[in-house]
Amino acid sequence: MKKNYTYEDPRWSNQVTLEKGKAITVMSIKDSPDYNYWPYPAADVWIPKEVTRLPGSNGEHYLKINGTNVRLRKGPSTKYGYYCYNVANTASVYHNQFIHDNKKPKIDDWGLTAEWEPYYLPKGTLLPYLGKEKGFYKTMFNGTIFYISTKFCLLK
Repeated sequence: MKKNYTYEDPRWSNQVTLEKGKAITVMSIKDSPDYNYWPYPAADVWIPKEVTRLPGSNGEHYLKINGTNVRLRKGPSTKYGYYCYNVANTASVYHNQFIHDNKKPKIDDWGLTAEWEPYYLPKGTLLPYLGKEKGFYKTMFNGTIFYISTKFCLLK
């Protein structure tokens, strides 16, 4: 975002502010006409192009994902968990979280099982560059700090 932008969320009729510098998911109706996936986007929110910008458009460094199925890590090592989403969208467990083994089901306090799958950004996604540690680039997406192996993205 070039600057803060406030809009009314049509799901709950409250004001939401997207903060300057935050990376967000951009999609169109043709990308997913039924919004049938998680994380759930705010339905029918139109953001003017003049308040947005792509990472790197002001001459700063940015990352470009150049691999497929690239894991978003919690820290700068493969020993850290990777970002996953709850396939079943079970209401009583978190929809997204860092885990170490997506094959292992998690049973919550209500006895519901969650099935976890890694959350992947599409090849070609541009992300802000926040630094480099131990062979990993640090970035932020949807308000969460991630680390991506330097093997799977380009620093531009």
